[in-house]
Amino acid sequence: MLTPFALSLLAKALWSAAIVIALTWLAERVSTRLAGIIAGAPQNAVLVYFFVGRDMGIPFAVASVPHGVASFTATIAFVLAYYGAASRAVHRTALWGTLGGMAAFWTVAWALSVVPFIFVPAALVTGCAIGLAIWLFRHAGSAPIARPVRYTPQLLLLRGSAAAVTIVFAVTLAEFLGPRWAGLMAGFPATLLPTLLIIHLTYGRASALAVLRTFPLGVVSVAIFVAAVAVFFPVFGVPAGTAAALGVSLLYLAAVGLAQSAKRR
Repeated sequence: MLTPFALSLLAKALWSAAIVIALTWLAERVSTRLAGIIAGAPQNAVLVYFFVGRDMGIPFAVASVPHGVASFTATIAFVLAYYGAASRAVHRTALWGTLGGMAAFWTVAWALSVVPFIFVPAALVTGCAIGLAIWLFRHAGSAPIARPVRYTPQLLLLRGSAAAVTIVFAVTLAEFLGPRWAGLMAGFPATLLPTLLIIHLTYGRASALAVLRTFPLGVVSVAIFVAAVAVFFPVFGVPAGTAAALGVSLLYLAAVGLAQSAKRR
């Protein structure tokens, strides 16, 4: 008989594995641009806030929201640093991208953790970071994957395991730290990083960087989700509040997807 703690770990692992496998499938079979936008959906934030709200209480979750919104400044720092390091490296581009991205995320997250944010300044900081990233990538194109690899049980297990480790780390750490770091861990690239590494190591640098170029458009949906948590958790409770906040963020993603489709046509 599994304990509640073991069941929650299993749920986190299965959810994250499914998300990363779906994102890599989108990049391989549909479009790296679409995968980048969907990678910005609140997959990690949904788990962080659901389990933090359930295990630590709604006041704890709501108190973390300003830093949760600010955390996406650190996520954007990860994206820009990974892009810059991987673009400039000659060898081991995935390694240098990962090291550069993670160093940027933790440095910016630590700086944000010492600031006593309230919601409006946090939203302004993150809005400026996202706007800068969108502007920097404004002329960047896509990099279609011509020959996707064939799926095997071993490949799916490897991809799912990589995702499970990162998301379990992010959610568990969020529960053990205070409200500020619980919010900041919502921005940890727990599904983006394994997705990037899978694409980078399988198809090369160009395909991985193409995913990053549209990620800032999608990450707005995560900030919307986190902000909605403060509204819906006290009213509906954790399960229904998570669903309501997710619904609002998905409306934004649908609008972006439609706009991108119309632009291409």
